[in-house]
Amino acid sequence: MLINAPVTDAEVENPIAEYPNISINDLLAQVRLDQSKGELRLTEKIMFAMDTINRDIDFMEIKSDEQIRKYKRAVSYEAAALICEDNLDFDTTTTGQVRGENQQVKADSLRRVVQHTIADLTNRPRNRIRLV
Repeated sequence: MLINAPVTDAEVENPIAEYPNISINDLLAQVRLDQSKGELRLTEKIMFAMDTINRDIDFMEIKSDEQIRKYKRAVSYEAAALICEDNLDFDTTTTGQVRGENQQVKADSLRRVVQHTIADLTNRPRNRIRLV
């Protein structure tokens, strides 16, 4: 695989027929990722993300354009978080440890967007915790 080779816009079929399919272009439009992961890895992460989000929304109906947009956002950000976790780079140097910690912080931030989007999609309140 060439690092800068263009990735085709593969569409990943959703295992639940009533839910929208998501393409690699949908993913790249939502989150900041380069195409160096390649089509197969990006497709795999989209499938894993769909499985996670489908389980979280518990077979609700997705009909409106707004719901489709939120669903695609949740799947895209979950896929990006999975990719970040794959990129954790802990090694024996301080630089590698810092890079790994930064990737973990990024994955946590992406998952926060996922949880807020799912809450909005399912009309559940967002969790807010206040330390006293």
